[in-house]
Amino acid sequence: MNDTVIGYLVLGAGMLFVLGLVLGVTMRVARPPQAPVTPPAGVHLPPGSFLPAVMPLAGILIFAGLVFKPEDQLANFFVLVPGLLLFVASIVGWVRAANREWTDTEHTSHHDTPGH
Repeated sequence: MNDTVIGYLVLGAGMLFVLGLVLGVTMRVARPPQAPVTPPAGVHLPPGSFLPAVMPLAGILIFAGLVFKPEDQLANFFVLVPGLLLFVASIVGWVRAANREWTDTEHTSHHDTPGH
């Protein structure tokens, strides 16, 4: 087994450890039941999105492609290119979702305050 494979295994194990730690901590926190929270009148909240969580994963792929490379190349393109594509796709998707949300907000009447 060469150093590159060991590096990928260590990187993957570290990512799984951190994700497992976060999942374990969040699952153990006991939260009392609460009524659903609604925003105040006139406030519009966008729906949730998974795209901000995809961007750091793409960044990790980009970083891994630059670090774990053959000696005679600038980068490991088998890891770098998918990371770049994932990063650009997540940014484009997030901007499109924000544009769609903005358009929906502008073209529908969300004025629930008196006098508007």
